[in-house]
Parts: sequence; structure tokens; C-alpha cells
Amino acid sequence: MSAIFTAVVVGATTYAYGTYKSIEENKKGRQATERAQQESQKQYAAESRKAEIQNLRSVRQQIRQARVAQSSMLNVGAQTGGMGGSALVGGMSSIGSQLGSNLGYMSEIAAANTAIGTAALNYSTAMGQASIASSKASEYGAIAGLGSTIFGAVGGFPKTPTPKA
Repeated sequence: MSAIFTAVVVGATTYAYGTYKSIEENKKGRQATERAQQESQKQYAAESRKAEIQNLRSVRQQIRQARVAQSSMLNVGAQTGGMGGSALVGGMSSIGSQLGSNLGYMSEIAAANTAIGTAALNYSTAMGQASIASSKASEYGAIAGLGSTIFGAVGGFPKTPTPKA
């Protein structure tokens, strides 16, 4: 009887220790996932800022090029005596129209990049939440297993005699 009791105590203790360690490691895993989510958010913010800076630089470059082209056209018009002509006015309008088109395209690309970054951040967040939920489920499963083992070790449900017909 003493050997059986010792085996039960050793088994229950080992199981309890394993469950405890499993819970502790799951907590560490959750904390790491939460840190990863925070770092992902920081990365998204930095990448968004970088894209914004690059977009502003490109917009300025487009405006600068349009102004240079318009100035050059005005210079040629002044040198050739065509300052009031329709060709000069049409050329200036064309440059303005092209600038508007380029800026519109750049705005669409910036919006698409923002949408892509937001989707990536949302994916990362969802995966982190899934990992945390999985960790918690594993933890509760370990606790349930420990409870089941203890319940079984103390005899479980009382056995009722089966009536004989």
C-alpha cells in the first residue's frame, strides 16, 4: 500500500510541477508575443513616416520640375516674341495639367502604401492575439488535466452498483 501511495504522490507531484512549468512558459510566450506586437506597431509607424517623407520629397521634385519647365517656356516665349500666343498659354496649361496628374498618382500610391502597411499591422496584431489565445488554451488545458488527474487519484465519481435484471 505504501508503494502505491508513494507512486501516486510522485506522479501527482511530477504532473503538478509539469503543469506549473507549462503555465510559466506560456506566460513567457504571451509576453514575448505582446512585445512583438508593440515592436510591429513601432515598425509600422517608422515605415509610415519614411513613406510620408519620401512622398513629400517626390511632390516637391514634381513641382520644382514643373516650375522649371514653365520658366523655360516663358523664357523662350519672351526671346521669340510669343508671350501672348496660344502656344505659350497651351504649353503652360499642359505643364500644369501634367503636374496635377502626377501629384494625383503620387497621392494614390501613398494611399495604397498606407493601406498595405495597415493591413500588415492588422495581420501582425491578429496573429499575436491568436498566439496569446492559443497559449491561454494550452494553459487551461494543463490545469484541466491536473484537475482530472487529482480527481481520478482521489477516487473519481462513486461507483453505483448496476441493478441486475
